[in-house]
Amino acid sequence: MPCKAIILAGGKGTRMRPFSFVIPKPLLPIGEHPILLHLINRFKSAGIKDFLLSTGYKAELVRAYFGDGSGIGVGVKYFHEDKPLGTAGPLSLMKHEISDDEYVFLINGDIYTEVDFTKMLRFAENSGEDIIVGCIEKMEQSAFGVLEIDDGKILQIIEKPVRRFHVSAGIYVVRGRAINRIPTDTFFTMPDLIKLYLATGNTVPTYQIKEFWIGIESAKNLDEALKRLEGN
Repeated sequence: MPCKAIILAGGKGTRMRPFSFVIPKPLLPIGEHPILLHLINRFKSAGIKDFLLSTGYKAELVRAYFGDGSGIGVGVKYFHEDKPLGTAGPLSLMKHEISDDEYVFLINGDIYTEVDFTKMLRFAENSGEDIIVGCIEKMEQSAFGVLEIDDGKILQIIEKPVRRFHVSAGIYVVRGRAINRIPTDTFFTMPDLIKLYLATGNTVPTYQIKEFWIGIESAKNLDEALKRLEGN
């Protein structure tokens, strides 16, 4: 079924300074094209061509680059944050664009990924739930040998153990009726919305992303994304 994608493109990108003093982070290039265009093209490959962009910092540059989207074969509408609204708050500006039973993607505008959006949308539709959280499995290795102790005595020593955990990928599928629960003109995050759902007894499933994914938080991340793009 047709689907819209909401992209959060209004952040200041403070961790990308001094580059982001001149260019908003979603327009920083990976190779020949900006992060945001790579993201839009990934959605296009899944047949998604309607985009709602939440803008803030240097919004005029984002608008100048993409216009109404016709130049790249999509439709783009803009919703400007006069003040920071978090990762969920901007959706309150778009309520009139989304019906209660409609599923939409919500994604941070500083992500480079090869996720199959078609499969993720199908997962959401089959679940029947209002919010699906894309997640990434991470591994963290301790720099130390860890002592397992009981009653002050060593039971065993585990050399540099690896801990596995999951983090949000900044990619969600959200149903319109969930958006109606977001307060208007208020700073509100996706964790806030998820906690609200959990507190009222609702289930919030996860969708594990196994394809390549990286959040562009530094120049090093840009280099990693470029290497992946170039097949290195």
